[in-house]
Amino acid sequence: MRIHLDPIGGVAGDMFIAAILDAKPEWYEDMCASIRTAGLPQEVELSLRPHADFALTGTRFNVSELGTHEHHHTPFVKIRDMLSHSTLESGVRQTAIDIFCLLAEAEATVHGKSIETISFHEVGEWHSIADIVGAAFLIDRGSATWTIGALPRGRGTIDTSHGKLP
Repeated sequence: MRIHLDPIGGVAGDMFIAAILDAKPEWYEDMCASIRTAGLPQEVELSLRPHADFALTGTRFNVSELGTHEHHHTPFVKIRDMLSHSTLESGVRQTAIDIFCLLAEAEATVHGKSIETISFHEVGEWHSIADIVGAAFLIDRGSATWTIGALPRGRGTIDTSHGKLP
């Protein structure tokens, strides 16, 4: 199988998952089971819903935490250890760890730290962990040759736990 991504508006884990599951909805249940295997608590709900936006239709993948939610920082090494000791299939485990390693390397570079000292803010939340493990499952399951178009250059600013960033 050959899969080409054309991220005209960017790409996020939930968008990637929804796009792949639009083509392969039969993978949804196995993907959810895999995400749970990574340690996702039961109070975190996974859902796949149809979505319509003006003239376009598709699928939306949602991860929602039931009850109260407190923002916390999760050290990269904690996520890496959690995934390393999980019972995820080896290909899924390694792909998820590789994705988190790339994110940790980028964070380390922009903050002038080592990856062993990096703590994730938004990316350390269960929503992002579920998105990354789900994407890793679909990448592994697809056994595809992947190509991707150019990523759009961002503009503007966003409010983050580090303050306003470009």
